[in-house]
Amino acid sequence: MNGFQDYLSRLSISRKLVLVMLSVVLGVALVSCAVLIVSAYLVSRNNFVPANVQAVSRILSEPTVLNTLMTNKSEAENILHVASEYSQISAIAIYTPDGKLYAKFCPSGNTPLPSRAPTEALTETDYLKKISAGPRKFITLYIQADPSLPIDFYAGMTIAVVIILVFILLFGSLAAGMIRRIITLPVLHLIRIANTVSIEENYSVRAQKFYHDEIGILAQTFNTMLSRIEARDSLLTNARDKAEQASLKAQALAIETHMSNKQLEQEVRGRKETERQLTRLQHHLNSIVDSMPSALVAVDEDLAVAQWNREASVLTGISHDHAMGTYLGEVMPFLVDTLSQVQEALDSETAVQLEKLLLALPSGEKHMDMMIYPLAEVDQHGAVIRLDDISRRIQLEEMMVQTEKMMSVGGLAAGMAHEINNPLGAILQSVQNIKRRVSPELPANQKAADELSIKLEAVDAYLAKREITRFLENIHSAGVRASQIVSNMLQFSRRESRDLAPMPIGELISQTVDIAASDFNLKQGFDFKRITVKQHVDPDLPPVPCIANEIQQVLLNLLKNAAQAISNKEESDRLGQIAIKAVKAKENEKEVVIITVEDNGTGIPEDIRRRIFEPFYTTKDIGRGTGLGLSVSYFIITNNHHGTISVNSTPGIGTVFTITLNLGMGTLPVTH
Repeated sequence: MNGFQDYLSRLSISRKLVLVMLSVVLGVALVSCAVLIVSAYLVSRNNFVPANVQAVSRILSEPTVLNTLMTNKSEAENILHVASEYSQISAIAIYTPDGKLYAKFCPSGNTPLPSRAPTEALTETDYLKKISAGPRKFITLYIQADPSLPIDFYAGMTIAVVIILVFILLFGSLAAGMIRRIITLPVLHLIRIANTVSIEENYSVRAQKFYHDEIGILAQTFNTMLSRIEARDSLLTNARDKAEQASLKAQALAIETHMSNKQLEQEVRGRKETERQLTRLQHHLNSIVDSMPSALVAVDEDLAVAQWNREASVLTGISHDHAMGTYLGEVMPFLVDTLSQVQEALDSETAVQLEKLLLALPSGEKHMDMMIYPLAEVDQHGAVIRLDDISRRIQLEEMMVQTEKMMSVGGLAAGMAHEINNPLGAILQSVQNIKRRVSPELPANQKAADELSIKLEAVDAYLAKREITRFLENIHSAGVRASQIVSNMLQFSRRESRDLAPMPIGELISQTVDIAASDFNLKQGFDFKRITVKQHVDPDLPPVPCIANEIQQVLLNLLKNAAQAISNKEESDRLGQIAIKAVKAKENEKEVVIITVEDNGTGIPEDIRRRIFEPFYTTKDIGRGTGLGLSVSYFIITNNHHGTISVNSTPGIGTVFTITLNLGMGTLPVTH
């Protein structure tokens, strides 16, 4: 297909016109011939039987002839023989109404006639006619015509089509010649003139006008165009001569300009190199500023932001592009109270340092150190502000102070424990002996009573009536409680190693909550039955290496403190809630478990919160607290488990204790 299209594209316009014309004529001729042949066939396919055959049929259908035929069979055959002498009849037969062959004539060599009356013509040259012979009786007349009739008809039609095509080709050739003479020759003449103009650039030639048609008009227009081009070519030649003279002058000027351009190129190259170095230095300085762990902000004399590093964006959540040119108080509203110090540093041109500022950042309250440096440039007035997050440092300082206090109390606790244990043991032993000496169950007591004529039952009743027995029980309870206090104090002076065993922290929390839930102590001022305790333990949390009874002791202390804080709240009708959570986390690339105990109690003021883990420090009334619960808890977590415990509280809202334990196994030595 592509090859045929290439062939058509290379043909001349005259041949294309002839090809199109012949294609149209041949197409019309072929369609016409096809329509003629098909129409002739459709019209005559049922009329190939000649007229003499139909005439014989009409004669034999006459009543008198039909009676003769049906009464005498031999006479019928003679009549059929005579009828077959007509040209174009090859066989003839008559069938009775019941379909049997009655009489026939069939020359030798022809196809035998059917023995039964056919219901329709067997070939297109057969003739079949039903003749009435009475009520519902029909005689069948069957005639076979000459089979050469259709062939002759088709041959005649073919010859006619061939003659038509020959005349069409003849007329097409004559039309092609006329097209070549009228259209092709003038067009080829125009092409030759155009080639002469384009190749030889000879604008003096002119095209010949053959006819007054479109091609003639085109030739006349082409001649007019050549005249105008010739005139313009003359003008261009003159202009070219002038341009050549100007070109010589321009070349001299170009040489001079080239020398100047070389000098400029050297200067531009040097300036670009300087700009590249400055840009590289600027990027380096920006990288240094962005890499600083401190938030660094530069402001002009109107306190508009002129520099904003990456840490400042992290601190405020405001991007560099948004912060540039904005007033400092808008992008850092937590510095509103310190803007006067910034302005003072600008005015006095001296550095100002503000330490341990508690700022309300978008991420929460943090302690920050703030340093203000005025710019030393003469032509630029402004300052640089540096903000350092010291929350972790303050927390570590508090932990170090707390640890020092705990270590200093450790030695005191060991000595006090030994001093207290001696009289405490005597008190408990004496109380036990008094109970034994008045007991009726001992034979020695009964013997001594008999010697003095005293009944031990009466003595026991007297002791009960005077509540001396209750006093002894109170003395025993106070001694046991003092023993527990001494045991807690001894925790500070122990130096042995402790083996940690992996324990499911969820079970420890549940057991501790069950123990706390059964504690109903009006004297201590709390009732767990009126408090909702919610537990949430990470299902993916592995067993935590710990000492189970010590962790339960810490959690029980925190739960009791939370219950007391809830009971002390003024809104007594408000339902108390305690939430205990244990989740897995990562700190300093180590896997840890974080346990939080949160309540909605009264909260802890800041001055009390700083001393909350100190031994013997308590805000409870005398007899209700020893001040050792949280200090012992602190010692258990930090010393025995090498973890951390911290507190965060908001007065009037609630308190959150956070415990962090390592998930690594091993033996943790007690630190000195």
